[in-house]
Amino acid sequence: MDKIKEMIGQEFWGNAIWQYLVFFGLIVLGILLGKIFYYISKGKLRKAAARSKTKIDDYLIDIIEEPLVLLIITGGVWAGSRFLTLSAAADKIFGELILVLVAMTITWFVIRLVDMLIRYYLEPLVEKSESKLDDQILPIMRKTAKIVILLLALIVVLSNLGYDILSILAGLGIGGLALALAAQDAVKNIIGGVSIFMDKPFQIDDWVEINGKSGSVVEVGLRSTRLKSIGGTTFVLPNSKVADAILENYSTRSARRMTLKIGLTYDTSTEKMKKGMDVIRRALQSVEGIQHEDIMIRFVNFGDFSLDLEVVYWITDMSDWKMIIHRANMEIKEQLDAAGVEMAFPTQTHYVFQQP
Repeated sequence: MDKIKEMIGQEFWGNAIWQYLVFFGLIVLGILLGKIFYYISKGKLRKAAARSKTKIDDYLIDIIEEPLVLLIITGGVWAGSRFLTLSAAADKIFGELILVLVAMTITWFVIRLVDMLIRYYLEPLVEKSESKLDDQILPIMRKTAKIVILLLALIVVLSNLGYDILSILAGLGIGGLALALAAQDAVKNIIGGVSIFMDKPFQIDDWVEINGKSGSVVEVGLRSTRLKSIGGTTFVLPNSKVADAILENYSTRSARRMTLKIGLTYDTSTEKMKKGMDVIRRALQSVEGIQHEDIMIRFVNFGDFSLDLEVVYWITDMSDWKMIIHRANMEIKEQLDAAGVEMAFPTQTHYVFQQP
């Protein structure tokens, strides 16, 4: 026993062995207590919260569970450091370490709290909203909130560690001015993105034309807006240009006017042309999503190769207008073929006269 006391009483770097043992023992104890709390929370506390009528306790356990484990471990490190004989410099380092760990715990908790509020309160509101742009802005809002919390936590920690925040901010201000001058376009695009989210000139999947580029809106970010053209290519437009552009949103129309030119062969008789016009009318009236009362078919031109008919109709179902055009064209082609009315293609007729 005396030998053990003598051995653990030996000093290294100003502390006896028993002090180091207590220090590391309390850290291990903090880790064990943290794990015990974690397992109790995962098992009994969560089950008890699930049995209650309110959901608030479930949310609180979910957000406080892991940060509290880190806080318990931090408590073990702090308690262990109290048993060490430290120099002023070492004591300051330990104090700063504890401060950083506590700040990390609080920041982690606040981030999880904000994330929970967004997930359980804002997301249901966004899902009920008819606007699809809300679905785009919510992830951006979540990331921005986390960045702001982290920056505030960093400022508080640096201030408590003795750094002059005003001097740092002043230095950042000079550098930020140079950065702002170099990043004017990026700032303009971000402001343009915020303007789009606020004004909502279009929704996701709307068919729009912006600066001569037309397509379906697939994504709206803080920097750019993406359109998918009818050919499958993607246009990436800076938000600053989108916000300043004259924008035409075809999807906001209650109906879309379609004009179709159909050429019949020159050997088509008048009676057969009238029959063809009736066939086209019936073909369009059989397609869902077309306004059946306002179909107009006219004989408009003696073309170079054909007798030209102009067909005008209105699409009322704008959610599926591309496929409606397809079905209308297919129906016209099938019914003209069935009626024996021939459509023209460029031809030339040569008349040869023989001298007697």
